[in-house]
Amino acid sequence: MPVSGRRGIACGGNWIIDRVKLVDHYPAEESVATILDETRGGGGCGHNMTLNLARFDPDLPVTAAGLIGEDPDGDWILQECSLYPNIQTRQLKRTASAKTSYTDVFSVRATGRRTFFHDRGANRLFGPEAVDIRKIDASIFHLGYLLLLDEMDRPDPAYGRVSARFLKSLQEEGIRTSIDLVSADVPDFAEIVLPALKYADYCIINDYESERLTGVPVRRDGRPWLENLEACASRILNEGVRELAVVHFPEGAYAAARSGETRYQPSLDLPADFIRGSTGAGDSFCAGMLYGLHAGWGLQACLELAVCAGAQNLQDLTTTGSITQWRETLGLKKRFPFRPR
Repeated sequence: MPVSGRRGIACGGNWIIDRVKLVDHYPAEESVATILDETRGGGGCGHNMTLNLARFDPDLPVTAAGLIGEDPDGDWILQECSLYPNIQTRQLKRTASAKTSYTDVFSVRATGRRTFFHDRGANRLFGPEAVDIRKIDASIFHLGYLLLLDEMDRPDPAYGRVSARFLKSLQEEGIRTSIDLVSADVPDFAEIVLPALKYADYCIINDYESERLTGVPVRRDGRPWLENLEACASRILNEGVRELAVVHFPEGAYAAARSGETRYQPSLDLPADFIRGSTGAGDSFCAGMLYGLHAGWGLQACLELAVCAGAQNLQDLTTTGSITQWRETLGLKKRFPFRPR
């Protein structure tokens, strides 16, 4: 439940314009694929989480935090946020030093698999100094994506990484902290992320990220490996995460709490024609988890909303276009069965 008189969720980090192209296949170099559809939408952790949460509940205060450029793409993002009265944008700052970040996303129709070409833009400059913590009323601050925020990922002499220092300062103000990563193939993956775990209340990441972070493989023969999921989540908690470690994947999610409670939640078994794309599905899952945690729900209820939100996301090429109020989102479990465990 909200603590210290605080209420709402703040979402800080990457704000990106996604130019999503649906293609018939992903081509080899020097060959051609056909673009079947194309949309523009917001992307990045800060954007996706903010819009998902605002759509879940019009009465939930949502604080947007990040850096965007003084350009038409930045105007577009602010205009989108203005459509939701519960989004507060005073922490979403503009800079003349860089343009708004953007990504070209190529999504293959038959598989939903995505490939990204990314310009970091103003997100490179987003650090602790861009956030006025004293003016944040939220009870939870979600930060992402680590590994794609140059300033937050920088070494820090006292805390290992700037992100760790920032998260600690939030906790000192009575704000619970949550982190997410990007699925980046970088050699110092764990070195960048591990310091932040000591000052995170929640760590919600996917299977690829969890393997890179801990060194524990969580899939075997193309399927989730339950025994290793337990070991992986336990290792994340042992690195300092205060309350909850969650690993999600197409087949479902596994969660381990500091209290000792663990849950494996299968995803919904969806027909192929339900799926248009998967861009932002992980953020929709994460938004479902945080919404439930903020409301004080039990772990099982949080996971069910999370997998339903991830499924609902798949109906649209954009990151948030198909997300609705949380009761309707949760209603998907009445339309479709959960996958076999």
